[in-house]
Amino acid sequence: MGLSEIKSTRTPMMALVAGRHYCPVAACHWQWLLLAVILMVVIAPGSVAGQQTGDLDTTIQHLITYVKESDVTFKRNTTHYDGSEAAQHIHRKYQHFKDDIDSVEKFIELCATGSLMTGKPYFIITAQGERLPSSEWLNTELQSYRLHNEPTGP
Repeated sequence: MGLSEIKSTRTPMMALVAGRHYCPVAACHWQWLLLAVILMVVIAPGSVAGQQTGDLDTTIQHLITYVKESDVTFKRNTTHYDGSEAAQHIHRKYQHFKDDIDSVEKFIELCATGSLMTGKPYFIITAQGERLPSSEWLNTELQSYRLHNEPTGP
């Protein structure tokens, strides 16, 4: 195929886009469309990840505030703490493990379930004297939070 044939030959895609008639403008539109699709594939996941990170931080901060404002006693190892002290401890662990946390469930597991030093689980003791694993208590609040903060339809 000579150079003159290459210049005048229409590719099947160009013929399809231009309705079987060579049209440089239609070919150009096809290239812009392809570029737009490629950019969406490359850029969109980062935007979604940024939104998920914002949602993750917001939800984690809600749980830390929930702990802080709660009227329960936290048992960590052999010591009892009020909500404010427990929230401070959980927040410090969150700052330490932040790079390893990719979900709220992972936050609860790493920061609010138990002692990494002793391996003992954390418990909460309600005003009525009921004793629950802190992970169970926080996961119940997480479910409630998600239920009340689900995005509504379009």
